[in-house]
Amino acid sequence: MKLFIKMLIVAAIVLPLSGVSAKAESTKAQIEALKQQIDEIQRQNQLQIEQLKQQIELMENERAADKEAVAEIKEEQQDAWYNKLKIKYKKGLTFQAGDKFKMRFRARGQFQASVTESDDQNTATNFSVARLRLKWDGYAFKPWFLYTIQLGARNNVDLRDLYFTVSYNKMIMPRVGQNKVPFSRDALNSSGALQFITRSIIDGEFAYGRDRGVSLYGALGKNNNFSYGVGVYNGDGRNGTSTDSNLLYAGRIQLGLGGEETTFGGLFRGANSSFPTASPYKLIPNFAKSPTFVIGAGAAGIPGLNINRKTPDGSIPDRMEELGVTVANVASITGDVNFKTPVFNVQGSYMGRWISPDQGGGDTAYDQGFNVQSGVFLMPKTVEIAGRFSLIDYDTNTGVVPPGTSVRDTSWSITPGINYYISHDHRWKVQLQYSYLSEAFTEGESDINSNIIRAQLQAYF
Repeated sequence: MKLFIKMLIVAAIVLPLSGVSAKAESTKAQIEALKQQIDEIQRQNQLQIEQLKQQIELMENERAADKEAVAEIKEEQQDAWYNKLKIKYKKGLTFQAGDKFKMRFRARGQFQASVTESDDQNTATNFSVARLRLKWDGYAFKPWFLYTIQLGARNNVDLRDLYFTVSYNKMIMPRVGQNKVPFSRDALNSSGALQFITRSIIDGEFAYGRDRGVSLYGALGKNNNFSYGVGVYNGDGRNGTSTDSNLLYAGRIQLGLGGEETTFGGLFRGANSSFPTASPYKLIPNFAKSPTFVIGAGAAGIPGLNINRKTPDGSIPDRMEELGVTVANVASITGDVNFKTPVFNVQGSYMGRWISPDQGGGDTAYDQGFNVQSGVFLMPKTVEIAGRFSLIDYDTNTGVVPPGTSVRDTSWSITPGINYYISHDHRWKVQLQYSYLSEAFTEGESDINSNIIRAQLQAYF
């Protein structure tokens, strides 16, 4: 009995202790499991954090790239030509995009009324549009790559000028295209800046007008006092084509003293006009801010000119046909002088021309012409009275003129006129002139005398 009681006591003590031990083992296992879950959660969280950090880094890189792209776009837009485009009006409508492009557009119209009384014709009264010119000039790509385009649009559209000038160095400026031949002063002076409504009769007889070819221009000296122009051309006149190798060769030199100093910008404008006239010594016969003296000389010629193949601008083909000459060596010279002050101006020109028959014999014909003109401003830059005398002496020696053929012997003209300069320069003006023209012929043919009154309004936009 005592033994049984002892065993119960032991069992009562041992059994609870074994249950506690088992429970302790179970709790430990649970704790370990929870720790593992915590580690797994931390691992997954760390992985998610790393993934989120990578996403954030990618997004930041993309954002930086976007900012850089936006900055580049803004910079490109700032440098774009259309953001630099400037439009202004000053002696023409000008479009300019920095130093890459510049274009100036101008238009000039001349409305003329005339009354002509001639011995061999009825008295004629006529209203006409004497000239309508559209002109574009400026530079492209670089400020020294210049271009000029001019159209005549009075009746049909007619290309008058299209040339490019490289003015990188003021002393050597190549030019290609169609432009005025660098020869006579009157022809090189723009028809919009004439002192009279028409050019002199010697210009119509001896000038070479426009032609297509290559040329070289330049201005020398500190104030560009000396300038030159030389060129080789087709010899077939404006918009003409050469069908042989008998080309037109021409050159002109000019010295200017006095006047005003200029800048490279002024030089380039001069170089891109008809002739780089040692700017500021332009070919305009009047308008000077200070006393200016200009002297020039030129020479031109076409060896072996065949008028059945080529017809240069001017009266050379007419004169050769008059002399019964088809093929000839033609050579011309000219010299001119101009002195002008704010009040007074005077200009003189001489032209001479040899026509040497290359076939059929005959002597060389030497024709020559003189022109003197002057003006006085009654009101500064506003009202001017002017006068001009021109004379052409044709060679009529017996070895030159075919026997029994009546040809022109002399032509002379006297022209007084009055000018009203609305814009105080040649852009807007009203001109009135009277011309008496007398033409004498050989072989006893009667002279032809003409009285011509002209009035003209010019508008230059």
